[in-house]
Amino acid sequence: MFEYRDVGADKRTDGSLAAVDRAAQLDDLRARMAGIQGQVGAEARTPRSATDVIAVGGGLGEVLPDGGLARGSVVNCTGGGYVLLGLLAAATGAGQSAAVVGAPRLGLLAFEEMGGDLARLAHIPDPGPDPLSIVAVLVEGISIVVLAADGTALPSRSRAVVARVRSHGAVLVVTSPGWMRPDVRVESRVAGYVGLNKGRGRLQAVHLDVRVIGRGSPRTARLALAGTGGGRLCWTQRVEAAPAPLTQTG
Repeated sequence: MFEYRDVGADKRTDGSLAAVDRAAQLDDLRARMAGIQGQVGAEARTPRSATDVIAVGGGLGEVLPDGGLARGSVVNCTGGGYVLLGLLAAATGAGQSAAVVGAPRLGLLAFEEMGGDLARLAHIPDPGPDPLSIVAVLVEGISIVVLAADGTALPSRSRAVVARVRSHGAVLVVTSPGWMRPDVRVESRVAGYVGLNKGRGRLQAVHLDVRVIGRGSPRTARLALAGTGGGRLCWTQRVEAAPAPLTQTG
């Protein structure tokens, strides 16, 4: 895993440069991308069909269209970090590359416990005032890019980024509805905890109500994220309890 830092930061501290050209920063980011697991950008140079799916295993994948994330799509994921980390863990654990732009308090321990591969995850906790420009570079060579920052963009700019996502066969996950219109919305909320009693005990599982809105009718399920031993977490679907409807967001 690498964390990207503004390449001009060190130069500005000694006063040699008042500002660094934005293009130089993006060129540096492209160079860093090439070092993730043997130049992952090679896998995205040939445009892929939007029907090609990055599979997500377990109960989380069962509620997603086609059992995963369609390449060339934009996904809006809201309701906390459990589901987002689960998607990233499933993808990197299966050999895909991923990047998160924003989210300075990203739960890396939970990500690894869900089976995620830290070597295949790039994290840019502080992308600066224009995170969309970072995203536009990352989708050229990384399978799943998460934009976890609030903000908006002009429709013309959003369309340009979406076109790049589709042409490179990437998946763009946004946590704020302001950036662009998603193809799929994944909403979640915590439904309860197992193992805690009046503030005491050891947490054994988290139950979440998840709703996916995309092609066809919305899918709703109650999922459990529970430990399996050895410091690992697993997603399963709780079919015995029908979840309450979620309030639509975004």
